[in-house]
Amino acid sequence: MKKSKTLELGALRVFSAIASASTLTEAAHRLGITQSAVSQALKQLEDITEVELVIRRSNPLKLTRAGSILQDYAAKVLSDNSRVLNEIKLADSGGLSSLNVGMIDSFAEALGLQFISEITPLSSKVGLSTGYQVSLTESLANRDIDVLITSDPESSLPEYSWRTLLRDPFLVIAPEASLSSKNVSVMEIARDLPFIHYDQNLVIGSQVDLIARRIGVHLNTRFELDSTQTLLRFVRANYGWAIVSALCIARYNWLLEGVRIINLDDGANARYISQVSRKNELGELPERFANIARSIFTKEITPRLTEIAPWLAEQAYPVNQRPLI
Repeated sequence: MKKSKTLELGALRVFSAIASASTLTEAAHRLGITQSAVSQALKQLEDITEVELVIRRSNPLKLTRAGSILQDYAAKVLSDNSRVLNEIKLADSGGLSSLNVGMIDSFAEALGLQFISEITPLSSKVGLSTGYQVSLTESLANRDIDVLITSDPESSLPEYSWRTLLRDPFLVIAPEASLSSKNVSVMEIARDLPFIHYDQNLVIGSQVDLIARRIGVHLNTRFELDSTQTLLRFVRANYGWAIVSALCIARYNWLLEGVRIINLDDGANARYISQVSRKNELGELPERFANIARSIFTKEITPRLTEIAPWLAEQAYPVNQRPLI
């Protein structure tokens, strides 16, 4: 029987998994098939191309030069295939069969429920993932999620489509019981109180360190936490002070009793929350999602922030693009 010289989508999908895995077993696990099926698909591709695609003796697996070329081709073909299928579904019904969204925790806590509620009519099934930024970025790269809401800079994923959603300023929170006066400075707070830090594995943890260097403040870190709720409880219990973003405290005004909210350089230090998706996929939906997020922030979050500290209304707001600097 004459061998087919056609590169089949199924085999390309298997090879894409192989290219991002350390072993064939790992690739099989990701795909939910047997290692034997992965090996067979790889052999089929090597028979068709008549070249070696993977250096099998290496650990972890490495692609040959030909394999790297096929990896890029497979990514494009699979992306185009997904885009065409989605556009056909959108044209027929105005919605998707499934949509998986990833969010950083602060966005999920403040806007997540309303956002998912608003986009649910646009898809038959919606999945939501939250947690560490690194794992969410990997999920986007592995196509486990379709849309990512992140505080990462655009340079981290330049090959994707970005839409900036909102400006999220940083501020200082400190226990009222430990403050000597109404006009106490951040320098005095840092000198007199221990610092309660976000976990260094979180993006916001490294952002806080950068802000401290910018304003010339030494952080006497005593506690390192991975939860905003826990961090607020520690400040409220008089264990120290912290630097947080407005979005982080938007839903936790009930944990701010006895806590002073302090303006930090008139909002000069801020992060930008953006929506990331793969280019040429999902049609016009990413723009609709972005507009939904901005609208929810204006209607739901702005009033809450104004209630917490009136000056936050001038620092936290929806945006369509990041500043050029």
